[in-house]
Amino acid sequence: MNKLVSSESIYWCEGDDRYVRVFQLGDEITGINFMQGDDYELFNDDYQGIDEDLTKFFHSTKNYLSGDTRIERINQAIWAWFDYKNN
Repeated sequence: MNKLVSSESIYWCEGDDRYVRVFQLGDEITGINFMQGDDYELFNDDYQGIDEDLTKFFHSTKNYLSGDTRIERINQAIWAWFDYKNN
């Protein structure tokens, strides 16, 4: 792990049909990456790093997100990011 990461968590978000990887330094999120779909092996092989643009987007929008949990707010940001990148 690099100096900006002290822990890493992987979440399966069934309702959003995606795996999400969250990198943290203490309680601060320092990186996010995700893969749509349920192929854990592919996710673990190809989505190990931080998506810098998505992470910056999350940090710029996090105060406007309304999810009850951190992973819900991250998923809201991912949906907004996906919409922004594809429209």
